[in-house]
Amino acid sequence: MSWVSVISFIGCLLIIAISFRNKSDIFSPGKVFAFVWFLAIGLTDLKLSRLQHEWPPLVWIQLLIGPLAFLIGTGLIYTIYLNRNVNSIGAIRNNRNKLAPNNNRVFIAAVVLSVLFIFSYIIIFLKTGEIPLFSSKPGVARANFTMFGIGLFLHNVVLVVFLTAIYIIFESNNKSRKVFLIIFSLIISFLYILTLQRYQIFLTILLLIVLLYYTTFHVKFRTTIVVSVVLIIFFFLVSSFRAGEIIILVLYKISQMKYSPEYAIFTEPYMYVTMNLENFARSIEKIEQFSYGYYTFDFLTAISGLKHWISEYFALVENPFLISSYNTYSAFWTYYRDFGVLGIFAIPFWGGVGISSLYYSLRDKPTLLKISLYGMLLYGVIFSFFNSVFGFLWFVYNVITLLIVFKFISK
Repeated sequence: MSWVSVISFIGCLLIIAISFRNKSDIFSPGKVFAFVWFLAIGLTDLKLSRLQHEWPPLVWIQLLIGPLAFLIGTGLIYTIYLNRNVNSIGAIRNNRNKLAPNNNRVFIAAVVLSVLFIFSYIIIFLKTGEIPLFSSKPGVARANFTMFGIGLFLHNVVLVVFLTAIYIIFESNNKSRKVFLIIFSLIISFLYILTLQRYQIFLTILLLIVLLYYTTFHVKFRTTIVVSVVLIIFFFLVSSFRAGEIIILVLYKISQMKYSPEYAIFTEPYMYVTMNLENFARSIEKIEQFSYGYYTFDFLTAISGLKHWISEYFALVENPFLISSYNTYSAFWTYYRDFGVLGIFAIPFWGGVGISSLYYSLRDKPTLLKISLYGMLLYGVIFSFFNSVFGFLWFVYNVITLLIVFKFISK
């Protein structure tokens, strides 16, 4: 084990130890981000695959600029609030009634979003003629199960489940409405799972955990760890079950793993974490031209319909410099290929400032909207080792819809 991996894993253990303190907030942005990147760097530097390579010092410097810039941004806001009295997590939970929305409007919003989801689902099904899970080519069917404009309503699954949880937490009566929303949420979640998409499922789970953490006493550090481990094992087992033993061994061979085939089952989770950083490290050495915002502001070109036209006109390669089937690079590749070194410093720095400002605003003057928005942004922070979700149209749609809904349900 290299000294980089040793330091990284020690960093993870220290963050876990700090999180056991009574007044420690396990969801503070700097803590979450540091843990994710310590873990990703530590695993990557184990170099358990022959597809991985040693990085020169200049690549190491450029790879670390983004994470350090984000932590500097969060640290700056932390120092500003260092001597201010902000609410403890216990105080926010004890005063959760002050966060209560208009429950009748919460119910209406959840129903409207559910109807839009079902309408979109039916239209897309009629267009494609198949549901991805039952298709002979599920990968192709998953990519085709969409429609410009209407397809955005499929992402309502996040807010339908989230609003159902809000209604259950803050509504002490109306059991029939609670049952109705629960049934609707289960049906919509099941239909969405059939599309084989995963992003919204993880986002929904995280939003629920964040909501319960800041508004109830049911979610603590120990329970969060247990739930996280159970979820990881669940998705890992489902993936393994779908793939089968032969596919796992094929993936082991394709990934050129250095350890024994007896442990082939660990290939997929290891490679899905580490190859993001490997692809980033390899690509920044080869890139010669920048795209000046095309990927950072993907949602603008997507909603305008110019995305594919611009890509074809300028002959942009979506996933350049790959030497394997793993085609993600971490969030910082998006900013680097658009703006170079300036991009991987400036954007993460101001991202850290923005997310940390929202976090301390939540601690200072908590509202249900701030908790919800923070959960959305925290999702991007956690998956920054994988991709930048902030520029995706579906993510921007969820944020804008969240703002509109909370304008409607707020007292």
